[in-house]
This record gives sequence, C-alpha cells and structure tokens, in this order.
Amino acid sequence: MSLTPFKSLYVHIPFCDAKCDYCAFYSETGTDSGLRQKYLHRLEEEFYLRREQCLPLHSVFLGGGTPSALSNKELSSLLTLIRTHFQLLENCEFSLEANPHSLSAEKLQIALDHGVNRLSLGVQSFNADLRQRLGRRGDLDSLPQLIAQVKKTPGMQLNLDLIFNIPGQTLQNWQDDLRMAGDIGPDHLSAYSLSIEEGTALAKRWQNNACDDDFCAFWEITDEILASYQLQRYEISNFAQPGKRCLHNFAIWHGDTYLGCGPAAASFDGINRYTNVSNLQDWLEHAPPNDDILTAEERAAEILAFGMRCTDGWHCVEFQQLTGFDPWQLKALELKKLISLELIEVADKQIRPTRKGLLYNDDILEMLI
Repeated sequence: MSLTPFKSLYVHIPFCDAKCDYCAFYSETGTDSGLRQKYLHRLEEEFYLRREQCLPLHSVFLGGGTPSALSNKELSSLLTLIRTHFQLLENCEFSLEANPHSLSAEKLQIALDHGVNRLSLGVQSFNADLRQRLGRRGDLDSLPQLIAQVKKTPGMQLNLDLIFNIPGQTLQNWQDDLRMAGDIGPDHLSAYSLSIEEGTALAKRWQNNACDDDFCAFWEITDEILASYQLQRYEISNFAQPGKRCLHNFAIWHGDTYLGCGPAAASFDGINRYTNVSNLQDWLEHAPPNDDILTAEERAAEILAFGMRCTDGWHCVEFQQLTGFDPWQLKALELKKLISLELIEVADKQIRPTRKGLLYNDDILEMLI
C-alpha cells in the first residue's frame, strides 16, 4: 500500500444539548457560544492545513455529538468553511447527522442551501417509554414537518437511525418501530443493536442480559419487515433502497482514505490511521493526534476484516489492487477456517460473509486481525 490523498471528509461536532444515557461518543454539553466560536476557528485552521492533501471530495459527513445542536449562524459558518476550503465533486454525498428535536426547519434549510443532500435523523425509537429508557432527550413532534421538507427537496436522501435490544423492549415494540420507519419511506435505515458501554449512564442502571435467542429474533424480523419496504441489508446494521447505500461509510469499510477534523475524529491515509485527541480543550491547544501504526501486512488484514462487515465482502482482485496483497496469501489458514465454520463463502474470486457471518461478525474480525 502507498499513501494516497484523502477522498472523503469527516467533521466531528462535539456538542450536545444533553448526553444520551447510552452514548459513548465524545461530546460536550452546556457549552457557550464563545467556546463554539473557538471550535470553528480551530476547525478552520485544520481545514487550511489539510486541504492540499485532499482530492475533490467524494463524500462529506458531519457527525458528533449532535451537529444540529449548533445555532443557525454556527451551522451556516461551518458549512461555509467546508465549501471555502474543499472542492466537492458534483455528485458528492454530503451527509448531516441530526436529532429531530434540535433540527429546526430553519437549520434544515440552511443545510440544504449549502449543498447537504443526505440527512441522517437519530430517531432511535418512536416509543416514548423506550426513548426515556435510553435517556433520549426531546420528542419527535417536529419529525413530520422535517420529513415533508426533505421529501420536497429534489435529490435529498433520508436515513433513519433505530436501536433494538433495549432493556425491556419487546419484539412487538421493535416491529412497530420498523413499520413506522418504513412507512416514512426512507432511502436508508440503520438498525443498531444496543451496546451498553462501560462508563455510560445506561451501564449504571442496566446490565446487558439479553440472550442470543432474543437478539436473533430481533435480527430476523428486521430483514423480513424492511424487505417489504425495499430496504435490503448491505452491512451488519445498515439497509438501503437500491442505489442508496451510504457511500461515505461503504468507502471507509473498504479501505478508502478519509480526513477527520475536529476532536476525536480519525483519519486514514492509506497506510496509517491517526485520531485527534478526545478532549475539546486539548484539541483547541493543538495537541497531537494519536497514531495507529501497523505493518503493511497488519493493515491489509484489518482492511480485509472490515470489508467482511458488508454483504459484498471483497473481490480478490480489488483487494490486491488496493493493498498489494492477495487475500489467500495473506490469510489462507484463517479464510479456510472461516469457510469451514460457514462464516464466509467464496464464489468467482469474491470472498463475502454468509448470513451467519454477518450475525457473528466479531468472530470474523477476531480471526482475521
């Protein structure tokens, strides 16, 4: 592998109105406008220093935190900075994550005016009791208005995030959430199994005692219901209408380069990965990133494993062109073992996970890495 320019941009907006009880991502609450202005100024510095390393961008993804926690003026400033410092391809996928509670019609219009063409709404559940159990603040009262605004915008794509395996959630609860989401008509849907992370508020209240039988029941019904809305699973937790996959994440899972800006944001240059410090003040003071340095063989094995998150897996020729390694020379024994366990399958030089391999993907990851 050799170092290549960045093809995608991820910007981490580390602000939230309130921290959800299950969230382990880096964010800050209770910040004032002065601190957010310092963040935008430092972000502009980072953009200026790194823009020469970027190709015209295939994708831009604004995540967090909660990007919609920014004020109208702050969001406009951020989007203007991106347009000022980077060149975007004409068909660039430009994604914005948002909480329906904090995304006003005005903020959505600002995003649309600056070229955002993919909105990802963190619904998590339509069930008020389950939202409360997750510590998800706010309500979904503005959701119909936002959906209508998205639907009337040509070329705009919509993703909805949902969570299952919530403590106390029934299979019927989950089916109701899936059907309510499907009836909205999203282009893409992410269905995540709840992971109770150490140190979160949720971990202090619950222990994850959900059994595999419950998990599998949730998993199976997800495919069945979403297929009726033409949403097909293409990755462990992601479903899309034909031609509507998330290009940004799909490229990352398949070893493409990306620049990460903002605290806690990771970058990958084709050889090494490095992550900005997960502390806003340290990042503002130019603390150096944390490096993840691997040998070429180790990095290739990691890329091979990450590609197995997706139903397509890897074509051997494509993988070798990217990494310089033939997957069978790199991990022959492990691949044969995974085949014997029925976790992967091979056809016409395509190595891909089986349905069982998607369900037990951690086993693939562990064996290849």
